[in-house]
Amino acid sequence: MCSCRAAAALAVSAALAGCTLIRSGVQRSARDLAAGLMKEDDLELAREGAPAFLLALDAMAAAHPDDPAALAAAADAQLAYATAFGGENPARAKRMYAKARRLALESLSLRNRAFAEALEGTDQDAFAASLDGFSAADANTLFTAASSWMLWIVASSDSPAALGGLPRALAMVERTHGLDPAIRNGGPDLFYGIYYTVLPLGAGRDLEKARGHFERSMELAGPDYLPAKVAFAEYYARYAFDQPLFEETLRAVVAAEPSTNDNALANEAAKRRAASLLARTEDLF
Repeated sequence: MCSCRAAAALAVSAALAGCTLIRSGVQRSARDLAAGLMKEDDLELAREGAPAFLLALDAMAAAHPDDPAALAAAADAQLAYATAFGGENPARAKRMYAKARRLALESLSLRNRAFAEALEGTDQDAFAASLDGFSAADANTLFTAASSWMLWIVASSDSPAALGGLPRALAMVERTHGLDPAIRNGGPDLFYGIYYTVLPLGAGRDLEKARGHFERSMELAGPDYLPAKVAFAEYYARYAFDQPLFEETLRAVVAAEPSTNDNALANEAAKRRAASLLARTEDLF
């Protein structure tokens, strides 16, 4: 397994030599480094090593501002780190969500001129129409942009103006879902599951619809992807006041032994989150 510390060292070397890398080399380096980080199952090692990794990808993106893949890789890394460790420093996580959104939107704008123009405007219909110009190859970056945008909105709950971006984030998730519903382990359905759970009563909350999306997400992700199960318990089971389902689901996550390490970092973070939620059961119900 490629350790996060080794990946960070490789990333720094690649960034320092960035001016000599051909474009395909930048893209390959970013992909390989991201894959190494996601397979790291030591959360403390990832926490220590990932900042250097993030700085290296930021350097790649800055050195190649016209390379959509370099921008997208930096956005993915910012979002992944903020999602895994953001609870420890909400202010930093908010900044990272904003940065991930900016980088992802810049990447998408390079791929789709109509999207770039609509992004600068205020016409929501024109923005939604511009998304038709993206293909399945763009689905990953679309989802990164939408997810980081939505998480930034949630982190900016004290700013009513931030809610103005909600229709655009939702439109991007819808387009991603249409292009590749299985992407990011059923990420679009997981997104909708949380969305339909946390909406206010009388303003769109639909727990039946939410459960359907959660179950579809878990089906697409497979049994070895634990974050979807934690989200199902934390959101659906809690909002439905189903304590037995909440505890059963989280205990299964804590006891799980995934057969693959492809999502080792996310799974370890999910196990830690599951244990934390179980310890708070009485407060949550």
